[in-house]
Amino acid sequence: MAVKTRLLQAHERATRATGVPPEEITITVLYLFFGTVWIVGTDQWVGHVMLDDWYVVAIQSTKGLAFVVATGLLLFLTLRRSFMRRRRAEEALHSSYQRFELTARVATDAIYDWDVATGKIWWSEPFHALFGYDPQEVEPSFDFWVRQLHPEEQAEVAQSRQAAVEGDADTWAADYRFQRKDGSYAFVQDRACVVRDDSGRATRVIGGMSDITERKENQQKLEFSQRQLRALSARLQSLREAERARISREIHDELGQLLTALKMDLRWIEKRIGEREDDPALLPVLDKTVEAGEVVDRAIVTVQEISSELRPGVLDNLGLPSALRHEAAKFQERTGIQCDVRVPEELLGLPRDPATALFRIFQETLTNVARHARATRVTGELRTEGDETVLEVADNGRGISPEALSSPKSLGLVGMQERARVLGGTLLVEPRPEGGTRVVLRLPRAANDLNFWEQMQI
Repeated sequence: MAVKTRLLQAHERATRATGVPPEEITITVLYLFFGTVWIVGTDQWVGHVMLDDWYVVAIQSTKGLAFVVATGLLLFLTLRRSFMRRRRAEEALHSSYQRFELTARVATDAIYDWDVATGKIWWSEPFHALFGYDPQEVEPSFDFWVRQLHPEEQAEVAQSRQAAVEGDADTWAADYRFQRKDGSYAFVQDRACVVRDDSGRATRVIGGMSDITERKENQQKLEFSQRQLRALSARLQSLREAERARISREIHDELGQLLTALKMDLRWIEKRIGEREDDPALLPVLDKTVEAGEVVDRAIVTVQEISSELRPGVLDNLGLPSALRHEAAKFQERTGIQCDVRVPEELLGLPRDPATALFRIFQETLTNVARHARATRVTGELRTEGDETVLEVADNGRGISPEALSSPKSLGLVGMQERARVLGGTLLVEPRPEGGTRVVLRLPRAANDLNFWEQMQI
């Protein structure tokens, strides 16, 4: 490229000095010189052989010289037009090369040009700055690039590029690790274009390598931080459920026993007062005792409801399928909305925490239906699909709006999605074509494994 530039500069200097492009002048002068020599020489030889006088030979030479001059002028004009076209093409090519060279110099990416036929690769100057190699240490070959790839990715990345070249792809892209001079590896984003001839065969591959090490490390840190936050969320949810179970048990056992004892005492007082019915002064006391007993009965029912809301005993005692059926029956009784749930009869083998998450998501879904859906019917199904446990709940209400789906104020949906993510699953909430809303929770079968759940704890 540098030699080409020097030749073009020399050509420009010569053109400026003579005012005429040197190629046309040189060729035309040579044509006139050799044409003149040929005409004069052949006329002299023919005149000598034919014994013609000088006048006849001179006439023939003059006619020949006139022909040479005329054709020389035509030759000059033709050459000038041809060379002007070539020169414009060379100037455009030079300008293109110059732009490419300047771009390669100022770019922060390592630009390369791979000649597929020879296997040679030209590297731009930023390559040395990015990876620390001196120019003499860099082999201009495809094999050098392959050797610098990380051993774990070498075969896959090299085969991928070779497949793109041998196929019909116009572009190629890959992210991989590339060895620096100090032995460390940089994360690289490589994007390239495949240049092909008229037959479709790849002739060159031109691309650029970006060092994305910092971005990759930040991404890894972010992913690690997200995993920590999810593990923390899982731990907090587990602790919260354990605390709810403890409070539920204490309310049921301690407060329930106290209320039961109080009711028994009130019954004892009621019985003793009833034995003295002949005393009118005790009748108001008897009425108040009966009323107090009724209040205690309502308090016992309330305690049982609060205890059940905090931690349904059926979930711990009879398992998830029975808990879902029980919750659906309670929902139907409380709201008047028909709720049908299909669950497998066999146990799914879910550990306590995943089973609790499934139940809470089902519970929150029914709560959303009661608050917003204006539905008359809800259907639910718990099933397994391949390697996934699936919970699907649908209603025939007015459907959920896109604004509600994306709103940060939809805390119920956010909590449901977070529970799903903690378990490595997905939660889909979408409007149904026939009306209403559909909620689909998918959990990997790995979430059924206690080892998986233990890994999520901190």
